[in-house]
Amino acid sequence: MSTATVPAAAAAAAAPEKKKKPMMLIAVVVALVMAGAGYWFFLKPSSAEGADAPKPEPTPGVVVDLDPLTLNLADGRYLKMGLSLEVTEEAQAAAGKEGVNGAKARDAAITILGQRTYEQMLQPKTKEAAIKTLEKEIKKRYDGDVMDVYVTELVMQ
Repeated sequence: MSTATVPAAAAAAAAPEKKKKPMMLIAVVVALVMAGAGYWFFLKPSSAEGADAPKPEPTPGVVVDLDPLTLNLADGRYLKMGLSLEVTEEAQAAAGKEGVNGAKARDAAITILGQRTYEQMLQPKTKEAAIKTLEKEIKKRYDGDVMDVYVTELVMQ
C-alpha cells in the first residue's frame, strides 16, 4: 500500500532538483560572461597606454669622427676612408668620457666594402649603393644610437 506512493513522492521531490541544476549552470555561465565583459571594458589597458605607443624621436647629439681606415678591396687594391657618426644624445651620455666605440662601424666597413673591387668603386652608382649599404649596416649594429653616417674621406689606390 505505501510502496506505490513512496516512489511517486521521491520522483516529485527529484523533479525540482533536476530543474535547479541547469538553472544554476546557466547562472554561473552568465556571471562569468559578465565578469569577462566588465574586465574588457573597464580594466583592460588601452592600446595608447600599452606597448603600441610610438617612441619619441631621438635627439641628435654630437658627430664623432673615427680614425681613418685602410682596407683591402676584393681585387687586392686599397681603400682609405674616413667615417663620422652622428650619435644620439642618449648614446653620447652612455658612452661618457671614453666616447662612442667605433669598432662596429669599422668592422661593417671592412665587411661590406672589402667585397667590392676597385672598378666597382669607381662607378658612381655602385659606390653610392655600397655606401648606402654600409650606412644601413652601421645603424643596425648600433641599435638606433647612430642617427647618420658621413663618409669624410674616400681614397683608392
